[in-house]
Amino acid sequence: MKSQTVQAMRACGARLWRDTAGNALAIAASTIFLLIALTGSGTDLTRSYMTRTALQNACDSGVLAGRKAMSKSGSYSTAETAKAKKMFNFNFNPLPTEANNTTFVTSADTQGAVNGVATTQMPMVVMGLFGFQTVTLSVSCSAELQMASADVMFVLDTTGSMAYDVTNTTCCNRSDSKIVGLRSAVSSFYKTVAGAVTDKTNTRIRFAFVPYSSTVNIKTLVSSGAMPTSYLASSADFQTRLANFSTPVTVSNSPTSPGPVTETYASAISSANCTNYGKNTYPSGSGGTPINGGGPSPAATTVTTYAWLSWVQTGTSGKTAIGTCKRTKTVTTTTYKTLYNFTNWSYTKKSSIDVSAFKGLGAVSLFTSFNAGATVPTSGPKDRVELAKLVGQTDVSGLNTSSYTWNGCIEERATVQQLSMSPVPSGAYDLDLDSAPTSDPKTQWKMYLEPLEWYRGTGTSTWTTWDVTDSDLTTKYNSASYTSPQAAYCPAPMAQYTTVDVSDPATVPSWLTTYLNSLSASGATYHDLGMIWGGRLGSPNGIFASNVNADATKFPSVSRHVIFMTDGTMEPTSTIYNAYGTEWYDNRIAPYNATSGSTGTLATYHNNRFLAACDKLKAMGYTIWVIGFGQSLTTPMQTCSTANRAYYASNTTELTNTFKYIAGQVADLRIKK
Repeated sequence: MKSQTVQAMRACGARLWRDTAGNALAIAASTIFLLIALTGSGTDLTRSYMTRTALQNACDSGVLAGRKAMSKSGSYSTAETAKAKKMFNFNFNPLPTEANNTTFVTSADTQGAVNGVATTQMPMVVMGLFGFQTVTLSVSCSAELQMASADVMFVLDTTGSMAYDVTNTTCCNRSDSKIVGLRSAVSSFYKTVAGAVTDKTNTRIRFAFVPYSSTVNIKTLVSSGAMPTSYLASSADFQTRLANFSTPVTVSNSPTSPGPVTETYASAISSANCTNYGKNTYPSGSGGTPINGGGPSPAATTVTTYAWLSWVQTGTSGKTAIGTCKRTKTVTTTTYKTLYNFTNWSYTKKSSIDVSAFKGLGAVSLFTSFNAGATVPTSGPKDRVELAKLVGQTDVSGLNTSSYTWNGCIEERATVQQLSMSPVPSGAYDLDLDSAPTSDPKTQWKMYLEPLEWYRGTGTSTWTTWDVTDSDLTTKYNSASYTSPQAAYCPAPMAQYTTVDVSDPATVPSWLTTYLNSLSASGATYHDLGMIWGGRLGSPNGIFASNVNADATKFPSVSRHVIFMTDGTMEPTSTIYNAYGTEWYDNRIAPYNATSGSTGTLATYHNNRFLAACDKLKAMGYTIWVIGFGQSLTTPMQTCSTANRAYYASNTTELTNTFKYIAGQVADLRIKK
């Protein structure tokens, strides 16, 4: 029918061309018909353009949704494809142009992009009169992660429970342990981020790390010179054990003698008498043996001895020859001194222990034990450092030592015993994340020296003020075993921002692998310490600002992120040695009777410090992401996160996928052009 219409129009046009008389009406009709055809083609082209635009927008929306779903799951399979399809269908409405036979197919490539092809058929309205029934429209789309410059601070829980599997039933450091899963998850985070960097020349990605448990480790900061040793106290107080050398003992010095002197008898005597004079038996007859004098000790004592020297005849007395008689006299003097033997031990807080030698990160001698009869020259209680310094000195004997090297962990600066930390009170130097220490010891950090920190139980509050001796332990508590040096719970050293090579996303940089493998699990859970040092290490206005703000001209716009991961709730313990000393004795954070554990009163004090540190990081411009690894998200964790960026991972696979998802959020999802 349409073919016949076309033929009739052609015939009509030919007749009009040949016959120019009286054909105005026919010419007008033909012109109208042609105008309708032209208008119709424009209409169908407009409809086609609108349909293609809608198809393209829906295609883009679909692959973006698919790539976002892939970021969370870590793979692109049925579930992710369905999400992409759902988003496509939501955005493409076929009704306005009666489009039909619509398809949308997506897949992920090896580079992590999600690619899609969408097709549809649109019926022609006017152009159908000219034989053009439908037009097939097809578009392609692709979505990828594109990464801008970013700094990522990893604040990682490396407490003792991280050595277990996610159910906390098997230990230790096996392939299924949480610490191993953490290493893998951070590696996957790197791969996702590195793969999202499209401009590898002008994009900088940096990672920094703060592993924490009962304290934090600044060893690398000190050894690299990033943190001057003047920031560390040269003398500090510790809850320690002191050896009381208070039992006096008199000890003789080596006998001394000025040498023999010559004595001449006052008159001429016979040779026989001269011999006796030399033996100290003439004229009194009471000599012949050394003569003791002086004393008693500790006053000096003397021993006097005589020896015949010579006789020279000078004349006679009757029939007896007489002459000049000489002898030698030797006086040996012995002096005495009072030294001191060990009496007992005292367990107390001693201030001003000289710890300056440990700053060099080398081996330092510490007293370990003494032999029977050990002596020192002065009376009084002595710590392990000063006893070791005595070894080799005069009048010191029987002291044994061993060497110890500071491991790099610290005790926090002075603070205020206060529950509320909003606002942070004056004097809480531990929550000052920017200021450098001064000469005021309150502003300085103490070295965490577990051989100097001594546990003495928690039987009674008076232990915080009384000196306790061995006899006290036996009679009052019937257990001398209560006392021992505190165990060390020192995590791996923290690391400043370091640029990661993103040129090969499939290969984790060797330095990063080495660092992750150095993470070990021990100690109790002090979330506040991790966030305090995450903020201190990452502050653009703090003592490490030169590292944080490096190359600011080349990279003027850098997004900053904290990824805080923990497998447990805040769980401070009053009896272990931590960055606030031994809390039962030192009471820097809370009163001595504050209870331990996640539900104890001590945890509330520390949680408030944790949240104060989180607020300071947010004020610096950091986005805080919180991950609970096998640990339900507590209210403080959720509050710490930025805009509810808190996630729960029940196992290692979910942890890895969560890290990947966060990487996808740190990066930008964009349509690949």
